[in-house]
Amino acid sequence: MFRTSRVTAPLLTAVAGLALITGCTADPAPSPEETSSSSSAGTPESTAAASPTASGTSAAPSTSGTAITLSRDQEHRITEANTSVSITCSGGGDIDVETNGVSVRTTGECEDIDLHGDDNTASGEDAESLDVEGSNNSANLKNVPEIDVDGTANSVSVEQTGDIDVEGENNSVSYTSGDPVIETEGTNSVTAR
Repeated sequence: MFRTSRVTAPLLTAVAGLALITGCTADPAPSPEETSSSSSAGTPESTAAASPTASGTSAAPSTSGTAITLSRDQEHRITEANTSVSITCSGGGDIDVETNGVSVRTTGECEDIDLHGDDNTASGEDAESLDVEGSNNSANLKNVPEIDVDGTANSVSVEQTGDIDVEGENNSVSYTSGDPVIETEGTNSVTAR
């Protein structure tokens, strides 16, 4: 028994130290910076268990048709498939779609919109950047200075842009105005309308 406790104590100390170094804790509760939402609609502050901080994150509510308001440096992550979300960006806010079959409608000026998955749609007003990864995603926005598309059969249509980077197969990007820097790799289409 004496030998077992001599070996066990240093082993437990090493495991606890490793957990602290990697950021693991025994507390399963979310921190105020990363909250999950209830099933009621509203702003991230009203739907979350704890309100996000200036760099806070909220998760998508479990019901479709939810309306969210974001400010600069706030992030809304959507991980539930086949949902619809309306998001008002009040001078900023990041929208991260990390699943399939999501429909996002934006108003205002967002910071970043990321569509990562398949069969997602984003429509609405302005974003500082749009990042599309996956297949069969579509985006129809107004002013997006920076567009990055990677995958297969994605479609992006904007009124104005300044930088377009497209990789993959059968992706299409169209714009109405601007003189964008265009980089393509693969069989893709970038056209001025």
